[in-house]
Order: sequence, then C-alpha cells, then structure tokens
Amino acid sequence: MTTTLNPGPITFVAAKNQSPLPPPALLPREKFNDALHSLEPVNLLLVHAPAGYGKTTTIAERLAAQQARAAWIHLESSDNNPERFASYLASALNIATEGACQHVLNNLQTQGYANLEAILTDLLAALPQDDDPLYLVLDDYHLINNSEIHEILRFLLKHVPCYLTVVLISRTIPPVGVARLRMQGRLAEITSRDLGFEPDEAQQYLQNRLPFEIAREDIERAVRRIEGWVSALQLLSASASTSIEFSDFVDQLKYGNQYIFDYFDELVGNDLSEQQRRFLMRTSILERFNAGMIMRVMGDTDGQALLNSLLAMGLFIAPADNTTLWFRYHPLFSVYLRHLLSCTTHENQRDLHQRASDAWLELDHAEEAAKHAIAAEDPQRITRVLSLHGQKFFTEGQFSLLQRCLDTLPQEIIADDPTLTLLRAWVAQGQYKFDEVENWLSAAESRLQGSMNMDSQRALHGEFSAIRAQVAMNYGDSDQALTLARKAIEQEARYLPTSRVAAASVIGEALFVRGELKEALARMQDTEHLARAHQAHQNVLWALCQQSEISVAMGLLQKAYNIQERAFQYAEENQLNHLPILEFLFRIRSQIMWEWHHLESTERCALQGIEILEAQGERWYVQSYTSLAKVAQARGQQSLCANYVAKIQKMLATSEYHLDWVANAHATILSYWDAVKDTESIQRWLTIAPPCDPVKATNHFLQCNGRNRAGALISLRQFELALPLLEELKSLAQEFGLKTDLNRNHIDLAYLYWQMDERGQALTHMKTALELASTTGAVGSFLRLGKELIVLLKGLIHEGAIDGMELQRAERLLQLAQQQRNFSRAIRISLDEAIIQDIIDRPDVPELIRTSPLTRREWQILSLIHAGLSNDQIAEHLKVASTTVKTHIRSLYQKQNIRHRSEAIELAKDLLSKIQGE
Repeated sequence: MTTTLNPGPITFVAAKNQSPLPPPALLPREKFNDALHSLEPVNLLLVHAPAGYGKTTTIAERLAAQQARAAWIHLESSDNNPERFASYLASALNIATEGACQHVLNNLQTQGYANLEAILTDLLAALPQDDDPLYLVLDDYHLINNSEIHEILRFLLKHVPCYLTVVLISRTIPPVGVARLRMQGRLAEITSRDLGFEPDEAQQYLQNRLPFEIAREDIERAVRRIEGWVSALQLLSASASTSIEFSDFVDQLKYGNQYIFDYFDELVGNDLSEQQRRFLMRTSILERFNAGMIMRVMGDTDGQALLNSLLAMGLFIAPADNTTLWFRYHPLFSVYLRHLLSCTTHENQRDLHQRASDAWLELDHAEEAAKHAIAAEDPQRITRVLSLHGQKFFTEGQFSLLQRCLDTLPQEIIADDPTLTLLRAWVAQGQYKFDEVENWLSAAESRLQGSMNMDSQRALHGEFSAIRAQVAMNYGDSDQALTLARKAIEQEARYLPTSRVAAASVIGEALFVRGELKEALARMQDTEHLARAHQAHQNVLWALCQQSEISVAMGLLQKAYNIQERAFQYAEENQLNHLPILEFLFRIRSQIMWEWHHLESTERCALQGIEILEAQGERWYVQSYTSLAKVAQARGQQSLCANYVAKIQKMLATSEYHLDWVANAHATILSYWDAVKDTESIQRWLTIAPPCDPVKATNHFLQCNGRNRAGALISLRQFELALPLLEELKSLAQEFGLKTDLNRNHIDLAYLYWQMDERGQALTHMKTALELASTTGAVGSFLRLGKELIVLLKGLIHEGAIDGMELQRAERLLQLAQQQRNFSRAIRISLDEAIIQDIIDRPDVPELIRTSPLTRREWQILSLIHAGLSNDQIAEHLKVASTTVKTHIRSLYQKQNIRHRSEAIELAKDLLSKIQGE
C-alpha cells in the first residue's frame, strides 16, 4: 500500500454514499435476516452472483427493514484509484458514525497521508471500540481490479472492530483473503443459489405484478428453467398478457429467447478473447465439467486457467456440487452458448460430442456418455454404451434414454442381438406402441432361429413371452397375460436378468384386474423380493406401487400410504429420486391425499410428478394434470380448472393411454362439466365414451369407467339408465372386495336417489357410505356432491340415524362442504349485512376490521380476490369498470394496511374460515 495521498480539496458525489431506493412492489426477503445477524459475528459478508440476481436490492431492503446502520459505497471503475477509494471509504464511515471520522477527512484535505496503511490506521482508530452493529457495504466490488485496494480490504478485515461487518457485493469472488476467512469461520456467503427466487417467492412476485392467475405448475416450471434468476422472472412478468402467453413463454425458454440473448451479448461484449469464446462454445455441450473434462473436450492443456479467467469475469458459471470442483452453466446461458455454437462453421460439433462420450465412459458416467453418443449420431459408440450399461438403464427405468439410443441404431443391429431386441421391445411397450413390440420380437425370432440351439431358443422365447404377457395386459386380456407370464417365469433369464421379475409382476397385475386382490397382493410382494434380489430398482418400485394400488382398491388407504413410505425410503437409499418411475409413486400418493382432502399435499405430489417427467414430454402429464384439475375445482378456481381440463382433453385426443388413465381423467372432466352446467359436452362425451360393461367391472378402472357413464346420465337427468348401472357396479364391488369403489358407488347412489326424490333410499346409501369411510378415510369423494351432501348429512343427523364415528365423520364432512367454494359463486357465504355484521362482531376478528369497516362492495371484492380472480375478471363479474375495481381495491388496502394481493388473500381466507354455512 505505497500510494501517497496528497492533500487537496475533495468533492464527493452524495449518491455514492447513499443506500439505493427500493423498487416499487418490492418483495421482502426475510430469509436473509440470519445472514445479517449471525449468532457468531463475521468480518465479511460476501454476496456474489451474476448480474440480475438482485444482490444490491436484497441487501438494501433487508438492512432498511431491520433499521440497521450502514455505510454504503457504490463503486465504479474510476474507484480503482486508491486515493479516490480511500476518500469515499472515509466519507462513508464518517456519515454512518455521525462524524466520528471527520478529522480523517480534514487531514486528507489539509496534510494528506504518506500511504494507504496510514489512513486506514487513522480511520480504525477513529471508530469507537464498541458500538451498535454497523455494515460497510461495498457495492459492485467486481469493478475493482487494483491490487492495492484489495490490500486495503485485507488490512481492514484483519483489524475491523467486532461490531462492524464488511459487506462485499460482487459478481465474482474478490482476492481479499476469502479462503482464509472461510476456514476461520469469519465469512458468511450469499450466492446465486440463495438469491434465486424459490417457487413461493416467485408466486408472490408474480401475484403482485400480473392481473391474471398463474398456475402453480407454470410457476415452478419457470423457476426451474430460469433457476430463480430475478431478471428473467421480471422479463416473464413483463412479456405475458395472459396466463396462456406466460405458459408458452416458459415453454420457449428451453429453445432460447432473443431478449435474453441480447442481454448476454451485452454482458459478454468484447471482453472475451477468441480462446475464451471458443472455450465457452465447446464446453456448452456439457451438462457439467471440471478441468479434466475440459481438456478432453477442448483438446488443449489450458482448461483450468481458462476456467479461472472466466470465473473471474462473473459470468453465469456456478459450482455443480458441493465440492466446487465441477461446474455448470446457468440453463439460459447454456442455451445461449449452444446457439452461438450452432451459428459457427469453425466447430465440428460431432467431434466434440464423440470426445465427450468417450471421456464420460472412461469416468463410468454412462448416462452422459450415452447422451453425447446420441448427439454425435454415432451407432458404434451407442452400441458400446448399451453393451456395457443398457441393462442398467433398463433396471433403473431410463426408458426415454434407452429409446433415444435405440432409435439411432439400424434395425438389423437390434434384430441380431437378443438383449437389444428385448430392450427395444420393452421401450416400445412403455411408450404404448404395442404393435411395434411384436414387430421387433418377430424380426429377432426370424433372424436368430437358425443361429441358436434349441435350449437358447427356449430361453429366448421365455423372455419374449414375458414382454408379450405385459402387452396382453395392456390390451386387457388377463387370461392370455397369465398364460404367457407363467410360461416366462419357468424359463431361465439369459439375456435380460429381470425378465422373470417382469413375468412375476404381470401375474400379480393380471390377478389384480381380475379382482383377486389378496392373491394379487401376495404376488406383488413376491415380485418385490425377487426384484430386490436382482437389484432391479425399477421393478422394486413398480411392485411397491402396485401393492399400494391394490391396498387402495381394498379400501386400506392408510396401508397404501405406508407402502408408499417404504417406496420413498427405498428410492432415497438407492439415490433413485431422478427416475421416471417415481412419478407413479407421487401419482398414487396424490390420489390418496385428494381422497383425504389434503389439497396442498395433493398439489405438491402432482407437481413433483411433473418435475420428474419434464424430460419425458407433456403427454405423460395426464395423471398429474388430472390431480391439479381436481384441486382447482375443490378450491373453486374455475379458470384454472378449465385450463387443465382443456390440456387433458387435448392429450387424450392425440395419444393412446391405458383405460385406468382415461377413466380417471374422464371422471374429472365430467365433474367439471357438471359444475359449470355444460350438458352439451356431457351429451357429446356419451357418444364417444369408452365402452362400459358393468358385469366385467372387477377392478378399479372399469368401476371408475362405469361410474363415469352413470354420472353423465345423472347430469342429463336420465336417472332410469343410471340406476341399474350403479347398482350393478355396487354389487360387483361388494363381491370382489373393491371397498373404495364400493364406498364411491354408495355415495353416487345416495346422490342419484336424492335427485329422484327418494329420500329414504338416499339416506340409506349415505349412511352405508359413511360406515365404509371409517375404513377408507374417504373425504374427497363425498365433497364432490356439493350442496346435496349438506342436505343429505343434515338429514341423517336430524333423524338420529348415525352415531359414534359415523356422526363425527358426518359433522366434519358437513363443515368442509359448507366451506367449499363452487364455480357459480366466488365466495362461500352470502355477503348480506347480517353476515358481515356477524364477522365484525366475532371476538377473534382483528381489531382493524372493526375500526376500519369495509363497505359491502369492498367485502365482495375481497371475496373475489380470495377466489383467485384478476381485476378484469372482478370487473366483469360485478359489471363495473376496471378503474372502479382498482379504486375499491386501493380503499380496501388502505383500510386494512395491506400492501400486496397475497396479503388480501390471506385476510379473506382467515375471515371466511370463521363463518360456516351458506
């Protein structure tokens, strides 16, 4: 620190020492309170992340919220002058300490300092030895590249008083002794991972800015695509005028966005050397990289030095794991770099992918090796990967990756190899391409027949029988499936060790659909043990999921839940949480949560299923969308439910699905149409609905399909057709022990008889349904009845027809039904003066409601906000202008001290929960 600070007048720009003003509608981020007020005080709080993560805004907002003392310096490139830097440092500390450092500033102007250490010593001496916490914030520190200034910081951090914390806000990690401070426990860090918005924060951020409702699924998908990058979220909120546009915008992000590309162009600018630019483009093909991987793909030995130089620029490069030895690009930056790579003719992308495939294979990372071999369109490398790891991909359920590998191979290569043929056929089966399955098997049998001895042919035929058995199951031919599966299980599995496991699973599945529930459950338990012995993770999880579904059918929902817990534990222990089969597990968990009326858990499971299947494509979201539509309907969110119904209809029209999926989806679609009184759609559905033969409904999906037809007939008031159908379904469910379906059939019969004005029969069936619910725990199936449920339950209670557990369940269902919103009204209660006064008079209502009473119109608007309507939708509902709605909302917010829409929703939720009944 040799620079001499000469005396002379100093002119300060006041704004450089002032805390920045918060932007409008700022989102408070209380989660960072602990970082600012650590139990063990630190010398340095390092806030480092690429541009646009809200580093400055977050720190300024938290310091202001906590009324903390802060000394700010907004740094610029010109502050690389040590004399200028030291002057602003003295000025900032003097302002924050109310003149404690004034003599240092006076000395700077009158006599100067011999060197930087002298002024720092004087500054530290001027500060009190003990004081209230003080934060010295150096913003945009990445602009500083003068080694003397870095030395100033090292000196300051070494001698800083205990109450003073230096806060460095930077795009990079500055060379101020960070490693030493970290090891000594005197450093706290806030990184892009911390600053990125989580889904809850993103939802609140968007609710405060958008006049329309966004589905939680779209929000979570956006957060995954942008990894919480605040600037990208701001762009999303500014670019979409409807929820559909928002969803489309998010979808397009995986292909790039010109505005974001322009932003990266400006960020990178002309600061990159040609070598650095080539590095970025070549490594953009990698999902993650370290120095060794870089050298293999780049073809030179300067990988680590190049990586370090780019890290020092604060680009969108982040550690890929906790070791910080592996790195990755931000997804949007990666798309941008791949775009640049595709625009150049100087790079041989096929060669890059071939190098990457070989490198990953040497490191025994088979998935990455396969992906790059596919990108290189290299059959030789794909065959090599599959020969080493193809069976592992299969047992782990990596069907999508297997399909991409096998799609690039010539048919004769597959047909000449029994293992490849089996893999190809199983993949086709998993994609519901059943005709292709037989084509692959027949082609292989034809080519291999002359080259295999009889023993090998029998073994191969046995393994082929296992997959043919599964196809037969998918076609609904359980007899043929059992015959083939039993033949397969008797043969040795030479080519795919899990073939006998698959055959055992088919046997259990066939027994399940035939209604032989106890035997099916025992078989699936045997399948689980066999799969565990082969370490066939996919089959273990499948067997557990099947056991859970069988338990649901038997009405043992708690047992089903416990089996799911075992499956989740198995996935956790074996690090399988990325496998597609986990979607099945979340799907059946979501269905149980809905039946128990745990709507938040239902939604969460469905969203996790979507996240797992994101790489597989939207056609696999049908079941998750069905759960989300059911949640939206239960919450009274009509527009959101309509959006999901439209998506489901589109998928059902363009893809083939098992009747289990179709029936479940149709149940939700029909329930929505009934709620909105769309009898035309219901009538059309009846003309194209899946065939229904109630005497064959020995399983849950045929039962559901039958109830769908009966429900449609009830909606159309064709009671005489619906009654025998439901009675037959009830009898069969009773005969085969399908207790959950029996429960739902009695609920529907109670509803039907009530519509037919046969009160006695209706109450009898409702009483039986309540008795069954003591085992099943059913709630959601009851609540689907809507207002009629209230009348039926009150009738049972009034007549004293139920007591004990049934009475308790009825009272709980009654309470839930009275609180449930429907689509025809946005609020559960009639907001007349008596009801409003009832709310105000309650002792548990906040005092603010009494002292600042809302007008009748403000109450209505509060209820509509709670229902999820936008300002324009509220205006349309009330038949007033949008400006009128905004005026009422302003008044409502002022009276109740509300800042954001989310606070209004919480207030309404709290108040409305205190009122029961219509």
